[in-house]
Amino acid sequence: MSDLIATAAALITFLFAWNGLKHNEKQFLNSIQPVVEKLEHHSKTDGYYRYVLHNYGNGAAINFEYKLFWCDSELNQTELESKIKNCFPNCTLELGAQSGISPNTSDDLINIKGIYNDNFEKFLRLLIKLKVELKFSTTQGQVITKQLRFGHF
Repeated sequence: MSDLIATAAALITFLFAWNGLKHNEKQFLNSIQPVVEKLEHHSKTDGYYRYVLHNYGNGAAINFEYKLFWCDSELNQTELESKIKNCFPNCTLELGAQSGISPNTSDDLINIKGIYNDNFEKFLRLLIKLKVELKFSTTQGQVITKQLRFGHF
């Protein structure tokens, strides 16, 4: 009988240890997870708008890809640039992001200068139709996909 009690106690101890190890592994993986969010900077008086992707997490976001959507229809960078340049021909526009974002760093996805006064309000209304779908990997191989909107300050 004492052998049975000892075996049961060993089995219970093993199960608690196994559960603790699994819990610690999840905590470790969460602690090195990238957390990519948007930051939008703009100034009507200075005529600029920046859409920045910032990694708040402790892990790198690698194999970074993004798709742009206009009113739920996918468009490429050239098409987006044409839409913006058609409405605001005097602006300067930079589009693009790197293939990865290190922890606690940022990267500009869109940087626009030269839109002033009433045109700036028109530009902000235009942005509401735009969203981006981000797809990136963690250093552990997990693939994360998320959608972010533009112009929601």
